[in-house]
Amino acid sequence: MLLKFTVENFRSLRDRIELDMTKSALKGHTGNYFEAEEKKLLATSVIYGANASGKSGFLKAFRALEYLVLHSADFKPDKDLKPYEPFLLDEDNQDRPVRFEIDFISNDNHYEYLVSYTKKEIEFEELNLFNGNYKSLLFTREKKKDMKFGDTYRGGKKTIERMTLPNQLFLSKAVENNVELLLDAYRFFDNKLRVYPILDGLAEEDLKRLYARRLAENASSSFSGKFNALICALDTGISEVSAEETNPDMFHLPDSIPSDVKTRFLDKYKYDIKTYHKVFKKGEVVGQRAFDVRDESAGTKNLFALGGIIIEALEEGHVLVVDELEKNLHPDITTFLIRLFHRPDINRNNAQLIFATHDVSQLSHDTFRRDQVWFVEKDECGASTMFRCSDIEGVRADTPLDKWYMAGRLGATPVIQDENFLVEMQED
Repeated sequence: MLLKFTVENFRSLRDRIELDMTKSALKGHTGNYFEAEEKKLLATSVIYGANASGKSGFLKAFRALEYLVLHSADFKPDKDLKPYEPFLLDEDNQDRPVRFEIDFISNDNHYEYLVSYTKKEIEFEELNLFNGNYKSLLFTREKKKDMKFGDTYRGGKKTIERMTLPNQLFLSKAVENNVELLLDAYRFFDNKLRVYPILDGLAEEDLKRLYARRLAENASSSFSGKFNALICALDTGISEVSAEETNPDMFHLPDSIPSDVKTRFLDKYKYDIKTYHKVFKKGEVVGQRAFDVRDESAGTKNLFALGGIIIEALEEGHVLVVDELEKNLHPDITTFLIRLFHRPDINRNNAQLIFATHDVSQLSHDTFRRDQVWFVEKDECGASTMFRCSDIEGVRADTPLDKWYMAGRLGATPVIQDENFLVEMQED
């Protein structure tokens, strides 16, 4: 579960920006938050803003930190840190470290993890463990200084410190070397955090293949039943979903392809999703006709990917981060999917959803508390700022947020400077 995530000097986020998932003092919408480790946490947060305002950049920061934690232990010496994307529109910032801070709960333990890094190396790294309001150090690491370890740390110290390259995270290297004390912190990134900055065609296809395998290999599982029920419930015209084994001959793979590459390819595309629609005669159902999922609408295909990750999140208690949640979906379907996280009888494992959207209609449905709504906008120097709806002066429980937002009263809307363009368009 996520409590807070702070980003500094990453992409357009020049200055410190914090997303806070802890419930404020606002009343109402009791299903929109839950209690964990004596804290009240929001089940969802939504981010609004103009195109290129910094919404996607903030969500990509989750992916950058996740990537470093899960993969840096394997980095070779002198390998550049790919997630190093500093703010480039200020000469003083171009070589400064990127900094992330994240507060989270994993296996009933509350952690605070801090990381800052440049293109070549980790500048600072620290992990703390909370016992109530008391914070105890597990380890801290600073460039060109010896590491410090807290009294509760158990496991390899100097040996792993020497093994950790400048471009590797100590957390990642220690877990690779079986430091059991740090496993719960690592598992948050490995097992609980799920980041989908953009569900593009490639990501959608990969997810559909993944769920096709799950449907085929365990058709009687809880996931399969819920996946089928979701797709059929959302007015897609689909009455049933199944997965079938593909015919390898359909791919027409050249003989020149190495056998190991061919084997991996055929394994990835071993199953395909089939959808079934009712067939009618004189208004009566007389049977079903099977279709390939690629014949479905763009929204339905997106639903196969998005629906799967939402069901997984609710079953496993994931922190799900998604950009453009509403892509190709009707607003009513988007609302339905969001509200699954607000139902304690459905969201029994305290899953959280953090997403960006341009779908202003979601502000008119009484779906969110004001402390769940965030806005991102850029200043005149191209730096993004992010602020909470509940912090805006004059916003009350009965404020029509959708109307205020479209009228520009909440900020974070595009400023369209069309004069020069219109003049150019009128020229012969």
